Amino acid sequence: MTEMKKTEGLTRREMAAGTHPELQLYECTLRAGSRYEPELYGLEEKMQMFFFVNATGYVATKDKAWNIKEQGIFIPNYKKEPFWIEAGKEDLVFVHIVGVMNAYDEKEFIDYHIILPNMRGKSECFRFTEYYTGKIGSTIESRRLVLDTAFGRWFVGMDDGEGEDAFVGKHTNEHLQQWNYVLPGSHFKYIVDGKEGEAKDGDVIFIPKGASSSARPVGDGGIHYLWIKFASEGFPVGRDGYPGSEE
Repeated sequence: MTEMKKTEGLTRREMAAGTHPELQLYECTLRAGSRYEPELYGLEEKMQMFFFVNATGYVATKDKAWNIKEQGIFIPNYKKEPFWIEAGKEDLVFVHIVGVMNAYDEKEFIDYHIILPNMRGKSECFRFTEYYTGKIGSTIESRRLVLDTAFGRWFVGMDDGEGEDAFVGKHTNEHLQQWNYVLPGSHFKYIVDGKEGEAKDGDVIFIPKGASSSARPVGDGGIHYLWIKFASEGFPVGRDGYPGSEE
């Protein structure tokens, strides 16, 4: 983790530096009552998303505003529409995700994407389980925060569960780099490629493509994390015969 940077009520801490050159990940704290106007990027440059960790403040463009009522994600409309984030009566904590967009990502976005800007709270997101969670008896729930394949190689979601029945079974993503940002209320142990660690709020767990991983709660602790998955080398033909679909 790199040195903290502060500008006009905003504190930014870069996380997972050096894990992959196409991702920049920052934990940000915006002081109560402060306003932040992020840099804008073009579609051919970078995508950016903002995941709000706590409920305070709002996001706005000149035409619309969204209150931050729960954990959720905001995706701006690239350079087409400036926006700002303002913290409410409490400090606002959020994760700033910035990823490189290549020609494949740009084409996928143009072909099929969310209408931007878009704000979506956790309760509004599609819930699902996977073969290494629900199928083996885990009560972990996963959520898609971003429409599948809308940003090409980039996928963003979150996992949530409480107590001993909430676990993530051992599994491997052959084509996806993965970063898990640990959310408040978590207390769990994880294993990545045979190495064990214990998670605390604000940690980032990096899982390289091809590495096995799993997680189990400590006692009645929770497993709560934001995940970013990235097909850094692209996909083989997906399960529906369409290049770029999920594994």
